[in-house]
Amino acid sequence: MARSSKKSYIHFADIYDQVMADVPYRRWLDYIQSVWSFLGFSPVTVLDLACGTGNMTLELALRGYDVMGVDSSATMLAVAQRKFQAHGLKGEFLQSDMRDFTIGKEVDAVVSVFDSLNYLLEPSDVKKTFACVAQCLRVGGVFLFDVNTPERLAIIPKETHIMEGSDYYLVWSDSYDCSREWWRVKLTGFIKDAGAWRRFDEIHRERAFPLDSLSEWLTGAGFEVMAVYDSLSFRPAGDSTSRAYFVARKEAP
Repeated sequence: MARSSKKSYIHFADIYDQVMADVPYRRWLDYIQSVWSFLGFSPVTVLDLACGTGNMTLELALRGYDVMGVDSSATMLAVAQRKFQAHGLKGEFLQSDMRDFTIGKEVDAVVSVFDSLNYLLEPSDVKKTFACVAQCLRVGGVFLFDVNTPERLAIIPKETHIMEGSDYYLVWSDSYDCSREWWRVKLTGFIKDAGAWRRFDEIHRERAFPLDSLSEWLTGAGFEVMAVYDSLSFRPAGDSTSRAYFVARKEAP
């Protein structure tokens, strides 16, 4: 799940990696690298947008890329920094909203995974984010991101799931707001800390825009949309696609 709301990923950050332990970041990076290879593109500097606890950022660093992570959550970034320190790696992290960030330099590639851009709930939010990405990419640089599709979010059932570990207990409740086209997740968690249990409550929302709209907004931000793929494949995204991967290249002004 993505990380753009300032009120999200505060206390959830403490148990995020335990709850999301099965997320296949290495497989995702294998796929990203296969796309780059297919394009004949060999980036050196890579920005991980909405990097969260730094799982993708770390995988990129371990494979030799010069990396930077941007995220709005200070608590998620603190976890990411500890991971880099534990591996003896250098990584630059910036706390900033994806709709309004600048890094003061240009990078070769920007990636954003795990439906991070679905946390942008209005078209203006998406357009602002695309503009920020374009501003930090070199000409010819590649922006690759995934999104849940409208078809995917609309069929998520209204359900409640219970998750627990040795030091946490989490109630995860899904719902879908048809009028706003928002998927809503309410988290009620209990984390064991120094022998006592502390509670937290967080709300997370995602919205999916039509793939054609995203392509149009990318073009408006100065990108050439090179491909929109079905999940982890080189098949064009279609009506049955649940997660789409966008590949866009920054054009010269």
